[in-house]
Amino acid sequence: MSINKINDSYLIYLVSLILFLSLFSIGSFSYIEKSLADNLYSKKSSLSNIVIIEIDDYSIQNIGRWPWDRKVYAEILDKINSSRAIGIDISFFENSSDDLDLRNKLADLDNVVLAEEYNDGILYKPIFGSSGGYVNLKQDSDGIIRTALIENISSSSSFAHSIYKKSWNGREYSPGTYNIKFYNFENNYISFYDVLNGNYSFDGKITLIGASAPNLHDKYSVPVMKESQMNGVEIHANILQNMILDDFVNKQSKLISAILIIMLSFVGMFILSKKKVIYSIISSLLIILFYIFVSILLFSKYSYLSEMLYVPLSLVIFGSIGFGTNYLKEKKSNLFITNAFGKYVNKHLVDNIIRNKQELKLGGEKKNATIFFSDIRGFTSISEKLSPEKVIDLINSYLEEMTKIIHRYNGNIDKFIGDAIMAVWNAPKDQDKHEELACRAAIEQVKQLRELNKSWKGKGFPELNIGCGINTGEVIVGNVGSDERLDYTAIGDNVNLSSRIEGLTKEYGVSIIVSENTFEKVKDIFKFRKLDKVSVKGKTKPVTIYELCVDYNEEFVKVFEKALEAYFSRDFRKAINLFKEANKIKPDKSCNLFVERCLGLLKNRPSPNWDGSYVMKTK
Repeated sequence: MSINKINDSYLIYLVSLILFLSLFSIGSFSYIEKSLADNLYSKKSSLSNIVIIEIDDYSIQNIGRWPWDRKVYAEILDKINSSRAIGIDISFFENSSDDLDLRNKLADLDNVVLAEEYNDGILYKPIFGSSGGYVNLKQDSDGIIRTALIENISSSSSFAHSIYKKSWNGREYSPGTYNIKFYNFENNYISFYDVLNGNYSFDGKITLIGASAPNLHDKYSVPVMKESQMNGVEIHANILQNMILDDFVNKQSKLISAILIIMLSFVGMFILSKKKVIYSIISSLLIILFYIFVSILLFSKYSYLSEMLYVPLSLVIFGSIGFGTNYLKEKKSNLFITNAFGKYVNKHLVDNIIRNKQELKLGGEKKNATIFFSDIRGFTSISEKLSPEKVIDLINSYLEEMTKIIHRYNGNIDKFIGDAIMAVWNAPKDQDKHEELACRAAIEQVKQLRELNKSWKGKGFPELNIGCGINTGEVIVGNVGSDERLDYTAIGDNVNLSSRIEGLTKEYGVSIIVSENTFEKVKDIFKFRKLDKVSVKGKTKPVTIYELCVDYNEEFVKVFEKALEAYFSRDFRKAINLFKEANKIKPDKSCNLFVERCLGLLKNRPSPNWDGSYVMKTK
């Protein structure tokens, strides 16, 4: 890979990474990340020494309508005063007519924490002067409570923190935001009414009193409860247990997340994107699944919350960027290869090599193909009259124009043999109507050469004429040569036949000859003249050949084919007359050729098994 390509890749990577890390650092799409992380939460068993006395519908129905007289709370304090600490999540911000009993009871107890509220910059405290803590809960932007705020507001700490300091001699928690790990407190609930009328032991317990009745509206959304909400007092109980066990969720730091993002983004862009798509997808899925598995394990065992969005997403995003970058580079590279090597070999063959991307090996396959040969008539003698520079100029001009025509009709130029051209249709790529394409290319080459001859006059170039031979049949196409030097070509009897047919164009004085195999496929498309039957080495049956007419003269063709019919019927005198008649209509070398043959056959009568075929002597 060139330095420029490396720099391009790394520049794209660095710009994308900076953008990605910027989105991560400012918390874009944090609600998605939090929602994904919520799936890691599962309620585990709570501590048995934390008890929640719930103000439920059952208690309200039996004690009386809400709000209750405050002496009710004095009564329940008599029941639970043996608790290590008591937290009452009920607002006592205003005086009432029956405060005395509760006030006296609170004065006798030093283990009670009452609810405080912080609203609009004002901290509202209970009227009884007991210890308190603010019960405000911190909700995320999506309305879900995931964190606990522990800080002093107007010299007051949070409700759970105040209870913790009264009940537990443990870690000192500095002000800050802590991620809550949720527990299952379903078995820790006791109805307020049952406690008033029952006989429960609260020795050494940490007791919280709070509302659970729906109409009291003290419920909040939490990660572990998707279909319902959690009572506010239970959230405080969870925070309290997190403090006691010192197992708040430790969220993965931004620095570690950024390092993981950089690592996975690099893997995605520079490693996985180089693999086959299916391997890259499977590898990415395995890496992401492994990351999720480790994240679940760390959360379950160590309350460690991994970054659940940007880290796995970085692998996908940068893998996709890598694929896109590689695709554009490969497309550019393939275009360069196709354009560059297309000057040496056919672009269809280059495309096939690029598309398959497999090692080129010796070997081939049988295909029905149309083979084309062309040659400049008398080029050796022409080149002897020109300087080397003019010869190269002439041949290059000629080959360039002929190549354009062959490619225009989707032919594959097999090779240049001096001034000769070999081209193949229907290989390596399958083509419909390949016989027709080859014939059209041949006709256009003859016509184009006429135009070239006109333009070459000013350069002092002699007039050129070409002969073209076309045959269709089964050939072997593929790589031949050695392991170190390959040549993609077509070989076989039908290739040889096409070459020999091309050689006959000079003998018959025509521009294009096709075999009967090609003729049968295109006879209704082009104008032809039946030319002869020839015996080819390696073939048991003679081959009928046809002139593909560039300039068709219907009267001439009719007379010539009548003469040919008389010739094959051994009526040589009639044939001579008809060939001469045809030659008067349009001078033609093949007419003179057949007249000479007829005269010879009149002198030396052919054998009874003579079939009229001409034994080829060229090539």
